[in-house]
Amino acid sequence: MAWIDYQKAFDKVSHSWIIKSLELIWINNKVIAFTKKAMAYWRTRMRLHAENELIETEDIKIQCGIFQGESLSPLLFCICLIPLTEQMNRLNTGYEQHVTKTKISRLLYMDDLKLIAKSDGELRKQIQIVKKFSDDIHMDIGLEKCATITFKKGKLIHSQNLVTDINRHIQELEQGKTYKYLGTEESEGIQQQQMKERLKQEYRRR
Repeated sequence: MAWIDYQKAFDKVSHSWIIKSLELIWINNKVIAFTKKAMAYWRTRMRLHAENELIETEDIKIQCGIFQGESLSPLLFCICLIPLTEQMNRLNTGYEQHVTKTKISRLLYMDDLKLIAKSDGELRKQIQIVKKFSDDIHMDIGLEKCATITFKKGKLIHSQNLVTDINRHIQELEQGKTYKYLGTEESEGIQQQQMKERLKQEYRRR
């Protein structure tokens, strides 16, 4: 498995790619036109409270990225990643689900991505697809925050750091360490005891 970390994903998604993604999935032209026009009006200002004086900038146009905390942006972000899921499906890697025979190659929730493969070779192909797609739409993968882990017959084994391209690799998760995915500590499974302790501490803090 590999956990992939996007650097400031919401801030990096390109406005032109948002529009292209809407066109690729045949969204109604009026909706596309509305989205394009709305994004053209996206502005912000910076304010500085200096002593008894308020200094404010002129309008700053937002030319890249989407908002957090409102209803449209998460949907736009998910639509932007649909082509990635299509490419991963065509790759035909991952583990086959016993009943439906569907291959599961990833778990993806917003910008939190976990890749699942049957071998290092498969995992390398998956990461190359993710890396190329991300480069094409100008989204950055924070390799220093990514990690891989390898199991053989259900047991955790040591493996080499996974090379993505020249002089760049993803570190193997250290023995005894965990990776936080969707707020859950994981390694060879969900670390139930660690999660309980963390929840207790957070409960007491609040």
